[in-house]
Amino acid sequence: MTQFHAPSPPTAAHHALLAAGIALLLITSPGTALAKRSSSDPTITSRTSPKKKGANKVTYQRSTSEETSAERDRRMYRECKGMHNAGACRGYTRK
Repeated sequence: MTQFHAPSPPTAAHHALLAAGIALLLITSPGTALAKRSSSDPTITSRTSPKKKGANKVTYQRSTSEETSAERDRRMYRECKGMHNAGACRGYTRK
């Protein structure tokens, strides 16, 4: 038969090692203040362009198979004749 041992509760030595490890990580990791460069640094200005390009206006081209608004009106008047005045037929039931 095998015996299982319950884990021992953390001791002061465990807490001290954990605190030392966290302190070491905080000291060796670069802080945000160290990573930032000042705006007067000449190497930054040479890498970036001085002007930012604005957003271009997007224009949509109509499909050749797309119907015009006049064609749609004629189709809606034709399809909605005698139907109820609701949904897509709203305004197309009477001429």
